[in-house]
Amino acid sequence: MSEDRRRHCVFFTKHTEYHLRDAECVGVRDRSSGEWMLKHAALRLMALAIPELPDSEVWIGQRIHFWGRDTDVLTSPVVAVRRPSIDEVFDYVSQARAGMIFENPSSHIKSSLPSPAPAA
Repeated sequence: MSEDRRRHCVFFTKHTEYHLRDAECVGVRDRSSGEWMLKHAALRLMALAIPELPDSEVWIGQRIHFWGRDTDVLTSPVVAVRRPSIDEVFDYVSQARAGMIFENPSSHIKSSLPSPAPAA
């Protein structure tokens, strides 16, 4: 298991998964559809008082409070806690730029390059 993956944790509520890296919310997914919620208010906010994973059972029934400069989010009660799969980590919004998850990172690089000069 890589060092970075150990920094990630998933908190499940009845309808939503909150994916955290340390205390930062890096992904929010709807549990019924499996879709990543790219505009969720909790994204990029910091969570208050997140427990270490070995003691995660004590977090069941609690709510996560995310805070930021302009907004706060309070989740519904947590029903489960686990580590994410390695595939989930690569889908996080924090892996993307400008709030979009790119299927092919090389296409993003190509689109960032200047256009060739027109032939004279």
